[in-house]
This record gives sequence, structure tokens and C-alpha cells, in this order.
Amino acid sequence: MNRRTLARLALVVSIAPLPACGDNSSGGTEGAGSCVAGLAGGELVITEYMPDPKGSDADGIEWFEVYNPGTTPVSLNGVGLVNSKADGTDADGHLIQTDLEIPPGAYMTFGAVTDETRPEYIDYGYGSDLGSMSNTSGMITVKCGGVVVDEVLYDATKIKDGVSTILDGDLDPDTTENDDLSRWCTSPTDGEPYFTSEYGSPRQANPSCPLPAPENCGQCYVGPLLRDAVAPQPGQLVITEVMANAGLSTMSVGEWFELQVTDGEFDLNCLQYGGNTTKFAADPESAQVVQQPECLSVKTGDTVLFSQKQWDETDFVIKLTLNDSASESNPSPGVFIAWAGTILDEIHYPRPKDGVAWSLDPGATSVAGNDDPANFCLAYEPFAEGDLGTPGLPNPVCLANPCDDGGQVREALSPVPGDIFITEVHANPSTGLGEPAGEWLEFFTPVSFDLNGLQLGKSATDIDFTFGGGQCLSVGPGLVLLARDGATGEMLAPAATYTGLGLSNSSGNLWIGVGDVELDSMPYDSPKDGVARQVDPAVIDAFMVSLDPALNDPPEARCDATVPYAPFNADLGTPGADNTVCGGPPPSGQCTDPDTMMPRDIDPPAAGELLITEWMANPSQVGDTAGEWFELFADADFDLNGLELGKVWDPYTVGDTVPAAGDCLEVKAGDFVLIARSGDAAVNGGLPAPRFVTKLSLNNSNAGLFVGHGGVELDHVAYAATSDGKSTQLSATHITPGALDVAVNDDPANACFAAALYNATDSGSPGAANAACGGGFADPCFDTTLNAMREKHSPGVGDIVISEFLANPSGTETDREWFEVLANADVDLNNVKALSKFAPTPAELAAGKVFGGTDCIAVTAGQRALIARKADPAVNGGLPAVDATFSFSLANSAGAISLSVGDLLLDAVQWATSQGEDIAAQLDPGTSNPALNDSADAAPWCDAVGPGTPKQENPACP
Repeated sequence: MNRRTLARLALVVSIAPLPACGDNSSGGTEGAGSCVAGLAGGELVITEYMPDPKGSDADGIEWFEVYNPGTTPVSLNGVGLVNSKADGTDADGHLIQTDLEIPPGAYMTFGAVTDETRPEYIDYGYGSDLGSMSNTSGMITVKCGGVVVDEVLYDATKIKDGVSTILDGDLDPDTTENDDLSRWCTSPTDGEPYFTSEYGSPRQANPSCPLPAPENCGQCYVGPLLRDAVAPQPGQLVITEVMANAGLSTMSVGEWFELQVTDGEFDLNCLQYGGNTTKFAADPESAQVVQQPECLSVKTGDTVLFSQKQWDETDFVIKLTLNDSASESNPSPGVFIAWAGTILDEIHYPRPKDGVAWSLDPGATSVAGNDDPANFCLAYEPFAEGDLGTPGLPNPVCLANPCDDGGQVREALSPVPGDIFITEVHANPSTGLGEPAGEWLEFFTPVSFDLNGLQLGKSATDIDFTFGGGQCLSVGPGLVLLARDGATGEMLAPAATYTGLGLSNSSGNLWIGVGDVELDSMPYDSPKDGVARQVDPAVIDAFMVSLDPALNDPPEARCDATVPYAPFNADLGTPGADNTVCGGPPPSGQCTDPDTMMPRDIDPPAAGELLITEWMANPSQVGDTAGEWFELFADADFDLNGLELGKVWDPYTVGDTVPAAGDCLEVKAGDFVLIARSGDAAVNGGLPAPRFVTKLSLNNSNAGLFVGHGGVELDHVAYAATSDGKSTQLSATHITPGALDVAVNDDPANACFAAALYNATDSGSPGAANAACGGGFADPCFDTTLNAMREKHSPGVGDIVISEFLANPSGTETDREWFEVLANADVDLNNVKALSKFAPTPAELAAGKVFGGTDCIAVTAGQRALIARKADPAVNGGLPAVDATFSFSLANSAGAISLSVGDLLLDAVQWATSQGEDIAAQLDPGTSNPALNDSADAAPWCDAVGPGTPKQENPACP
């Protein structure tokens, strides 16, 4: 009998306490007639019990397990279950009154739940009839009338919170064996829990109980044989690596240390270890001791790992916290190992670095070699979540400044004096870029080197940031741009980013060095808001000849930058590009042509050449300051340089201006030009790259927007309200290339709220053509195949049929449940409602939610759609592409699914029997009539092969 059949038969009938349960006699057949099987003593065996679930007993489920040692099924109809004190008093009982069987050689669990709340690991629920099991001592009895089939006494020595008590899995389950309390133990907890944080083996054979501990750690087991442990000799064990201050991996692996076996073969049983040699010298009993029943044998070349937390490489879990710094009680922190009170090896380390192990060079692997601190170095290879070290593996050769060059770790190439010349500093970004987010610095180098180990600060005694290990950060020769870490800095495409260093807005100094040795420093006077301080190109040319970093020290060597830089076009500077000449004329009326890289006159837009076509004043996925945007349609070629933006056009009030100088921001006729508050797609709601990032904010209601040039308005819009998460867009029918009319966006009737999504929640067409408002559709959806809006085609009766479902998946059911719909006609599922009712009432139909969505959920005739609890294949068990999701649970028994449109019921299916775990129910492929699939308990339904065939044709039923 399979699990699904057992689940179908495990129906609970709660009754009064068992009348005959007070009789605890064993053996014989007296009274056996009161249960169907007429059981004798020993025909069922209690093999596991959980009297103390995790946390409060009221929050967990008490249960016990029974095994059938026979060769035929055993009926439990009429069998009594009893819970009592150890002396048999205060007994509570439950009589099974249903056709429930235990197959031969099978295990069955009985729990303090009702059938409605019974989890998958409980076969039968007895409700509250047995009361609560004691957490200290008690007795569980299985009876057949007056016959005690089996009973088990237990006491507190075998009970652990959240862990079941098991009969030793090495034994054949027997009522004699389970009378011996020494044959029981708590379940192991080093594997996966059977439920959240509770451990045990319900409904399956038990694991082995551990061997009894030897009388002392000087003896150990090899299999079942006990022998004397072989002690290590001095010089055979060497401490090679220590993580005294875990960083990123604290929660999973914690602190650890590692030993290498350099010679011989011996056991680690009785090995002493600790972190305070001073305390050990005064009290050898203070050390931790390796104590395990099994012989822990090691041999030459083995690596042995001791860690605070268990993970794959761990050999021993330690209850030891390593000291980070010296104290009065531990003046020389480190790690030692000893045997019988005599130290075998010890190391002492300086103050550890967070998340970096102290690693011994492999050429110094001896008890004398690790006494010399010069033979240790900071580890540089990552493990776990990002800490550095090689726990459980051979140590790499020590490097002073390691970095990863495409998978090959090497010594980083450091710069020397004469290799770095600071050329530009932006210490005072404008409000739009923010501080310190918009800060950056630039230097020139005539050679190539690695940034790893490079220091940034204000002086040699005020170092704020050091480029660490990891990937080799190779730069040069030429200009090198370093920017503050974050979206703003990364948009400049710097060679690397930094944190920590905050540049003063008053007179300051920038210092760059390696190993606390200065390579260059430069004062940057009092920087103006939004203006970088730069070194004159002639001074940079002089440095290339003399390699004298002092050339940028005099005030006359520096000046304010004069040109705006992309992509913000707001602040002035040349990050990563050649500086402009100090004292040269400021640019006026010209920009740099991106094709020729030569200055040319700005070509501004004229009246009638642009039109405001869309605006998003109230985004929902991100905040207004990051997600607002608007769009212009260009009806001619022109430059955006000098374009003026504002919200009040009478009087003409400019809120932001596209900088005139710098690169020419060319626009071509037919372009939809996006202007946004942020250019970072990671924070602005996934917008396309804007042509200009503005500081102009948009009001949500009773507001306006205008664009102009040279104090002359070119177009404006006014609006009374906006919609949360929807742009307002001018209908495509009113955008007429070649004959723009700037008055069309003055009439609200010519605009509408956008329908098509550009991210998960917000609608609009930023930087792309607008849709036609209305579109002539009463109930439109967007057809991704046609790339256009069209009318929805909702199904009618007979158009769709439920063809397969999985109600009892393994794992988290609320993530992995699904059902399949077969289409008999070309339909869209957008307006369809799914309910967990076979015959929903009008009120239930009205409350149900349609699948919905802006895109058409199209299913052509003969195709199958997949409806699932979760759409993510990483969560839903790797399902094919999900067409729609539902929010109710599919019951494992007595469940139903119905599909409807409005108040019209399209199809419904129900089932009474319990669904097998990971066994889908499928409709025979020859059936597509929704009138014939009402009961999944009978043909044309059948069990699928395993978890089913979602979105595929079902195989024929047997």
C-alpha cells in the first residue's frame, strides 16, 4: 500500500477516552476481539516518540511511531492508543475506528492533531484524546482490547527539546529490545530537520544510535572494538592557520584554526587545545579536550580543522572563542595544542584583521617554523561568504600584497615615487550630485601598476581608504579616475571606486601613498560648489619630463574647471579626460561635436520643433526624486545644449538648464527625448538612458511643465492631477511629424494615463513612441506578439478545461502547487477568476480576483496554460513558464478548483481522496469536455507519473 493510500485512509474519528485502557497487562489474547486484527503482544513495535516539540508544546505536534515487523498488513481498526504516567496512572486513550492498515515492514506515525491540521509527516491524528506527553517520564501503550501489543517507558535522560527519541536503527525493531532504555537515544541533529527546526525520522527507519562513551578519552572505538588511543609525539602536529576574528562568514563558520600532520599516524582523542597558554600553564585542566567514542585517526599530510560552527570542511566543532587582543588574563593570545598537560605546539598572533586568517607559509610548516611571525601572512584566497583563508586545505605561499589576476593570484605591482601626479580633484559636488557621492579625483601616471595597496587620505597620518586585495586593479599609463563608491561615481566609469575618504569643501589636501609612504599630495584651495580644481596641462607636461610630484603644489599650478562633464552635464570638470587650459576663455555659444571632436556653434531648437509628449510626476516603484521623468518629441535636428526647463512659464521661471558648454547633445528628427531625475537604471525604476539628468521636480497635481531656450518658451503643459505609477501621455494620434502643433497638449482630452508597463509596477513609454489613447478597445490588453493593443478574448463555457493539478508537492506546498488549463479555443485568461470552490456563490465570484495584467495571457486552441502559486522557477520547483498565479491553497484532500468569467462558471473539479506527495492528478488526454471532469476521484482522471506534465500533453491513463 503506497503513501497516498495510507493518507486517504487516515481519517480521524475523535472518541471518548478508551474504556479498556486501564488494563496494562502484556501478552495473551484476552479481549483481542475488540480490535479487528486480534493482535497479540509484539505484533506492533513502538520505535520513536516526540514528547517535547520545539518551543512550546502547544505550538508543536507530539507524536509517536509504530512499526509492523510482520509479513502481512495489520488492521488498526479497534486498536487503542494510550498515554499515561510511567506507573500507568492518569491514562488517556484513543480508539481507532477506521479502516487503517500498517503494511508489512512499514512505519506509521500518530500525532496530537486533527485531520484538518495534520502535516504530511503524521499518518493519523488522535486530536487531544491522549492529553499531553510528559517531558520527564511516561509510558506509551498500543492495545488490542485487553492485550498490550507494545508499551514503552521513557524518562528525561532521553528527551531533548525539538528532537525525537528513537530506538537504535542498528536493531531489528522488537518489543523486547525497546523495553531496554539503553537501546534508545535522541535523533541526530546534524542533518536536515523533518519539519522547520525539529529533528527525527518519522515514517522511516531510524538512524543508528551512537556508541557508548568510553570510560576515558584514552580509549576509542574502531567499529565495535575498543582500543587504546595512539598519542601524537612532539613535532607531528603543527598549527598552520588561525581565523581569530571572522568577518562576513561569522554566522556560518565563525572562528577556526587548522593543524597539519607532518609525520606518522596517530589518534587525536584526548588532544587538548585552547587560546590562553598563560592559563594553561597554571591550570592544564582549563584546556578543551577532543572527546569522541570513535578513534580519530590521522596520518602524514592530513589537514585537521577546528571551527566554532559545523561546515563541510570542519573536523571538530569547538567551544572556544579566540582572543582578538592582549589582556591581563591573556597577555599573549594565540592557539596551543597539548597532550596530557604538555604543549605540542603553540603560536601567538598580532591583533587579527576582521575576516582574514593568519596563514603560515608552507615552507615553514614545523613547530619551530611557526614560532617566527615573519613566516606568517594575511590569507588572500576567499572562502565561505567572502572571508579570506584556506580552512581544511594546504596554505598558499605567503605574498606581501596579493591580488587575483584573472584567476591567478600574484603579487600586486605597487607604484613608487614619480609614478603618480595628482591632476584634478572634485571635492564640492553640486546639490544634484550630492556629497560625498559625487566626489572624485584624478591622477596621471607614466607607467602601469596595480591600485591594490594604494592609500588615499588627507596626510600620511590621516589615511581614510586603502585599496584591498581581490582582483588586481591594473591602471596606466595615462590619466586614472577614482570616484566615490555608489551609483553616481560608477556612472563616470572610473578605474576604481573608494569609500571613507570625504573631501573638505574648505581648503583641503589630497594625499596618495603606499605603505604609509607619500607618492603625491596636492592642496585644492577652497573649491566652488559644483566646480572641480584642476592642474594646468602645461604643468602636467612638465611632470612627464621631470617626474617631480611637487609641481602641482603651487597655487598657480591649479585653477577651476570650466566645462561640464557627462552624463550629468551639471558640474564642471574633466574626469578621466585632458584638463582645459587655465586662464583660457570660457566657452560661449559653442559645444564639442561628438563626431569631429571640434568646437561648433550650438544648434538650438526653434518654435514648433519640439513637443512635450509624456510626463511621470508620481512613480510608484521608486521615489519621486529618483523616478520622475518627462519626454519631448523632436520634429527637427537640434542640440539640447542651453535648453531651459521649468514649471512656471508666466512669468518665465527657469528651474534647470542643460549646460551649453561641453559635448553637443544632438537630437535627431523623430527622436523621443527622455529627461529624467536620475540616470541610474538601478534606482530610477529601470528607465532607458536619459539624454539629460535634471534637478527639476514635478508636482503631482495642479502643476505644469515648460521647455524653452534663451528666455523664449517653446512648449508647455498644465495638468490638474496625475495617477500613482502611471505617466500622462499625449495620444499618438496627436503627434504629427512634420506638422507639430504645440497646442495639442493643452487639451486634457488629447492625453490619457499610460497602460503599458515599463517596469513591474509603473506604466509609460519613456523615450519611445506613445500609444494611442483609448485605441477603440472596450477591454484592451497588450499583445506582445503583435506588439500592439487589442481586445481581450475572454473564454466562454466549453472553451477551457482543467486538465491537471498538483495539490501535494514536496517542499513548501504554498510555493509549488499548480494546475493546468487546456484551451479548446483561442482565448485570453486575463478576466478569468480561479477559486478553491466547486460551486462558488455569487458573493464568492464577486470577491474573486481575475488573473489580470496589462499583457494578454493568450492561449491558442490545443495549448495548455500553467497556473501556479509562484512564478519563479527557483522557488516553484523548476516549473515551465508560468502564465498566471493564484493565491489560495490546494487542499491535499477534500479540495476543489473552479474557473469563471464574471458570474459565469466555466469549469470546476473537486476531489475527496488525499493526494499523494509529488503525484499529480491528470485528465485522460482523450477528454476535453469540462462537463466530464468534475470528479478527480474517478475516470477520466488518474494519477500522473510522478509530479506530472505541466504545459505538456498528458499521457494516456491506464
